[in-house]
Amino acid sequence: MQANVTLAAGYRLEFWAEGPGTIRITEGEALLWRVPALAAHPEFFSYQHREASSITLDCDRPEAILWAYGYDPNTVEHAGITVWEFGADGVVLRSGSEIHDWMASDPLRPTLHFSPIRQWMNDPNGLCRIGDTWHMFYQFHPAGTDWGPMHWGHAVSKDLFNWTHMPVFLHPDQNLWRLGATGGAFSGNAFRDRNGSQIFFYTERLPAYDLFTGYREIQKLGRPDRSMLYLSDAETILDTRPVDEGVEHDFRDPKVWWDEGAGAYRMVLGAALHGDPAVLLYGSPNLTDWTYLGPLYRAPAHYRQNGARAVECPDFFPLDGKWVMIMGFVGYTEPESGRHNLLFAIVGDFRNDTFVPSTGDLQILDFGTDYYAMQSFAADERQIAFAWLFNWEYRKPPGSPYSGEMSLPRELALDPSGRLLMRPARELDKAWPTRLLPPELDGSFALGDVPTEIRLKGALEGTRIMAMSGSALSFEVTILNGRLSIRLPQDDGKIRYDAALESATDLLVFHDRGILEVFGEGGAVCGTRRSYTNITPDRIVVTSAAEVCVFERKSASAS
Repeated sequence: MQANVTLAAGYRLEFWAEGPGTIRITEGEALLWRVPALAAHPEFFSYQHREASSITLDCDRPEAILWAYGYDPNTVEHAGITVWEFGADGVVLRSGSEIHDWMASDPLRPTLHFSPIRQWMNDPNGLCRIGDTWHMFYQFHPAGTDWGPMHWGHAVSKDLFNWTHMPVFLHPDQNLWRLGATGGAFSGNAFRDRNGSQIFFYTERLPAYDLFTGYREIQKLGRPDRSMLYLSDAETILDTRPVDEGVEHDFRDPKVWWDEGAGAYRMVLGAALHGDPAVLLYGSPNLTDWTYLGPLYRAPAHYRQNGARAVECPDFFPLDGKWVMIMGFVGYTEPESGRHNLLFAIVGDFRNDTFVPSTGDLQILDFGTDYYAMQSFAADERQIAFAWLFNWEYRKPPGSPYSGEMSLPRELALDPSGRLLMRPARELDKAWPTRLLPPELDGSFALGDVPTEIRLKGALEGTRIMAMSGSALSFEVTILNGRLSIRLPQDDGKIRYDAALESATDLLVFHDRGILEVFGEGGAVCGTRRSYTNITPDRIVVTSAAEVCVFERKSASAS
């Protein structure tokens, strides 16, 4: 394969490739750069062009290029990356709206929800707002559509819904593919220190050869370059765990904040104490020297006894005069329903480095289970959250160029009883306006291949929402005997996806090419499912005594 491309001065080409194969970049007769022999494992390469000119790129095996993009450092902040697609006939370059149109042309890709251009994505990381720009970082495997050595992907937005894709922000310290290992740059948060400097905290899992035991995780602090394109430096701030308290290996996902009461910095980490899922508290006067202050929360033995291995992605933040703790219990299976890897919240008070829950009960944040690794952040006087949408029961069918989506951004609040509420962020209505759909003669609603929203107000007991693709079920939502439940075509009854409703008077349902997000009781009861079967329903039938409105949503940027 040979391609001629004109590059600006300083242009950077970044890519991951796996041999065999060779790559050469020439200008006329002059050799500018080459890879004489690609390795048998993935490797990362970066080429920076010196002077504006046309170059010739030769690659004897275009399939060896796993993921590639380029960018002009002078314009990338606004323009984002340009995707390089290598094929037998040359290179196809896509940027800006061309990337958007290519992604939208995939009939199996949701359009309202964020997804990577290509490859694997999981947990949201480092969420923050800088000026008028929202930044989303996320766990990313650039060498394939399955989980692998972790990096941080990056995207920016002005409205939380329309995203511009940026260069990979954070790389593992070592080439884990070469070592035949997993690990890398795991989850963490963004934070402004007392001087207003933007910094990031994250876990580095050192080379690991077992996914369930024996690995080592350390905590790191990283500072970005001036353009927020990559970490300019990183240092280890915590490389030992409290072994004497029974912390074996799960020791990750820092959340850092400045605590006014303590007059110092605080950090929570997910772990397990002698097998019980736990959240650990650390303190520091200067962000680099950290002291273990003890467990902030330790789960009852019930969770360990039902498979919970540790807390993942802990979040801890003040909200409406209280403190909220969010935890994912990895490995846990709920005996009553069969659901696993659930996300929990507990609300209480935090004083003198002690968390006192208002109640001993954990609130299940999402009864659908496909909503996990939630991270929230404070911005614009709100607490906003994203979560990774992943179907733990049914993997995505092979052949897709990517894997992984994010939830709708959700605003968090507390109701008078202390339950955490989650509702879609207010930016949704401006970014994706609604159009009310009229009912057909038989009372059903005809749907196009666009995101759908269903709103119900009033007496909801006995409600049934059925979405059909031809004569086949796409999804069903019911409220019966005071319980809200979701059913997908592949459900065989072994797992029960439902939750109790204290007052069944309001319901909000979103569907976007297989992603279903349901909000009841003002967002106190939420359910999220990810399906890959019959994902484009053409008709919805709603049976309910409540007032029903069905809308389609279309992107304002596309109109």
